[in-house]
Amino acid sequence: MSDKAKLLIVDDHSVTLAGIKSILEKIAFVEIAGTASSGREALKILEKTRVDVLITDVEMDDIGGIELSGIVKNRYPEIKIVAVTLHSEPWIIAKLLKLNIEAIVLKSKTDNAELLKVLRNIQSGNKYYSPEIMDVFFQVKNSSHNLPHLTHREREILLMICDECTSNEISKKLSIATSTVETHRKNLFVKLKVKSQSGLVREAIRHGIYTFD
Repeated sequence: MSDKAKLLIVDDHSVTLAGIKSILEKIAFVEIAGTASSGREALKILEKTRVDVLITDVEMDDIGGIELSGIVKNRYPEIKIVAVTLHSEPWIIAKLLKLNIEAIVLKSKTDNAELLKVLRNIQSGNKYYSPEIMDVFFQVKNSSHNLPHLTHREREILLMICDECTSNEISKKLSIATSTVETHRKNLFVKLKVKSQSGLVREAIRHGIYTFD
């Protein structure tokens, strides 16, 4: 690039935010365009500031990094996104990968060498995922667990649950009663042997129903 890449860093923990900022300030080909302590603050900054790369924490209270990444990809498709996550659960990684963001790194690995590697890769037009993230990806892809029989309707509803649709939203999209959606949801809990929505998402990923593509 002919000029420095302008970065916006978003994290609701001030110590982490300051730490990442201090590392990035030492990289010659980037410039800190701003910092934000919430997703809402980040969106306000983006309305008035040119940003080339957004580096966002995934686990935030108001607008989480997954939701923020989706909004930014929709409004500012030219901005490259680096998601920094504390956790590497398959359902989190799946949601980030489905957004087609440029990089995913574990928060525990955000040292100078890792961030330099990330920025060099994405500025060259490549994607970068921490080795631990790739381990999760291949674990899910290579899973050979037997899938319980699900009806076509149950699969439809399971996919919508993975996309965070409420029972009311699902009922409207499928033109069925909310009570029917709830019955299917209960059947999914039983068939997939889980007790929560996050469990449904985890099993959907594990069985290849909800994919990264």
